[in-house]
Formats: sequence, structure tokens, C-alpha cells
Amino acid sequence: MTETLLPSNATPIEVALDRAGDQAPKIDPALSYISGWKHSVQPPDLRPYLVHEFGMAVLQPYVETYAAILALRLPWCEVRGTHEAINQGLAIVGYSGTLKDPPARRLAWAEFQIDLDRVRDEREDLFKIAGIVDLSIPVRSTFRRGVNGHDVPAAEGCRTRLSGSILSNDSGVRIGGKGPKWSFGRNYQFSHDLTEADLTAIGIWIPEINSPLWADMDFPWVTATFKWANDAEQARRVSLAMSLEGLPCWLRFADTQNQTIGYRKAVCRAVDQGLSGYAFGPDFLEPSTENPLGVHVFARTGFGDGYGSEAASVSVVIDADVTDQTKPGQLWLEPTGLTGGTEIAAQPVSILFGETVREHVQFFLRF
Repeated sequence: MTETLLPSNATPIEVALDRAGDQAPKIDPALSYISGWKHSVQPPDLRPYLVHEFGMAVLQPYVETYAAILALRLPWCEVRGTHEAINQGLAIVGYSGTLKDPPARRLAWAEFQIDLDRVRDEREDLFKIAGIVDLSIPVRSTFRRGVNGHDVPAAEGCRTRLSGSILSNDSGVRIGGKGPKWSFGRNYQFSHDLTEADLTAIGIWIPEINSPLWADMDFPWVTATFKWANDAEQARRVSLAMSLEGLPCWLRFADTQNQTIGYRKAVCRAVDQGLSGYAFGPDFLEPSTENPLGVHVFARTGFGDGYGSEAASVSVVIDADVTDQTKPGQLWLEPTGLTGGTEIAAQPVSILFGETVREHVQFFLRF
């Protein structure tokens, strides 16, 4: 030290501090490192303490590692309470989605839903999604519903009495009766040509009628008194379709051992291909009893039907009787719920039944 501003009566401690300050150019880098090391260098053994210090322990139930929590810290904290925070939180737990806010004019304007990128029925994942979203949103907002594949919104009653009826509810269930609603759906479509054996087993077989050939005509075309599309064959298809429509119809779900998991009540309609009607692949099946090509059999399981089981096949059961006649209107029946009937059109599937998923199964049974 070449000079000092200390008075002559400075204490030994003051002199020592003055001399230490003279070394500032040498120790400044170390001081700077100490003040910022935990933002740039995060040793694994110190990460739990850093998570606690930064106030990020609330994320531990939803984020698997301390490193992931610390990586989320600054970006997520800066935008917490916005849509961007929700997007970042969903990404951390492996998801993405589109937020849909209700109109501001509604009383429940602060409730929102998320259209997720895929179906997820595992409780652990739903718990993580709901948790990270609840931590990311403003205090005044409520995560009401998550959907994918099955979204039936409430009908708006326009401030009439309709707003107090069942139309004001939307699809979905709550796990354990609390938390946000979850509404997922999956679609399965199958085609099957009805054989003589199928229709004979059902008891409605009508022999096929051969169509006439042009080479067999021995009279002028202008004198023909019938449509060239054979009326008798058309009448046969109409009769078959009407017979099938009049019989009770169910879908049977079975496991890998062909043991019945349950039955779901199905709808059977005579159909022709058209430009509108039931969406089936890239085409539409239009209800028609005038010139049907076959019948459309379809059903959608309810939330929780078959929960905990995995179906390996699905088939159509025609003309079966409900075992418990005191409850003829039940839509889902247990394995002993039906007696008799004819099973046709079995198809392999892989369906893990869940609490929050409705499975939409369609069959096009062609004549």
C-alpha cells in the first residue's frame, strides 16, 4: 500500500480492511463467480437445495428431475400466469395443447379447456397435466376440461330456459369426482361382407337372384317394363336390411382368451353410399331403405365401460336377449348380460378401456 486515506488513529481492523481492499482487482472475478455460480453451475448434489431456495418445490410432484425443474425456472417464472406458462409446463410433462377460453360475456369466463395433442387416460399423467396447469395459470382462472378425440360442448341457450337444462353440460368426467373434466375418444371402423352362413345363422337368408343379361333380351329396349337395375335383387336387399334393423344389436368386446369383457348396445341402420350421413373413412353412409348396400352398425362406449380391461377383439351380436329383463334399457352389460343371439364379423383390436375415454366402433355390413 503506497497511500491511504485512513486517519492516524485508525484501528488495526480498519487498517486490515483497507489493505484487503487494495487487492480488489485480484479477487473481483472470484466475487463475481460466487454471486452467479448457482445460476450457471448446478452440481447434482446441490440441486435439491437450489430448487427449495428458488421456491420451485411446488413442481416436484409433476416434474421428474431436479434438473428439469431448474431448467424450467427462469423461463416459466417470468411468464407464469399466462398462456405461455401453460405451454411450457405441458411441454415439460411431454404434452402440448391449444387453450380455449370461453366468451367474456359468460359468467364462467375464467374457466378454460385445453385441446390436448393425444389421448391420455393414465391417472398419473392426468394428475401431472392438471397439476402443472394449475400452477401455471392466474389465480382467478380455472382449468375446467381437457379433451382429445371426443369433444361434445354444451349447447348455448342464449339466456333462455334452455341454459338450465341438460343442454348446458358438456362431455367428460372427473377423476374421483373432482378436478378438471377429461373427455377423450378413439374411432374404429370395420367392413364385413355378409355371407350366406351369417344370414342363415341370423335366420333371414334370402337366396340371391341372378340379374338378366343384355344378351338374353329378345325384345326392343323401348318396350321394357322394368328397370335394368334388377328390381327383384333390390327388393331382396331391402328385405334383408329391414330385417336386420328390426333385430336387437350389440357389440361384444372380448379379451385375448376370447372371454367376454362386456356388451355395448348398438344402432343398426340400412345405408347406401352418399354425400352426407355417417362419416365412414373418406366416404359417407347415408340412411336408405330404398336401395341399401348394407347396414351400418355403430356404438360408442360410455366413460368407464370395461375400465381396467383390454379388448383383443370386437364383434356384432344380433338378436340376443337381455338376461335381466328388469333393466332392458341398459347400454353396457357385463359378460353374463346377454343370452342367445348370433355373433358375426369378429375383428381384432387393441383397446385399453379407460375412465376418461369413449371408444367409437363402426361396422359396415355389406350384402
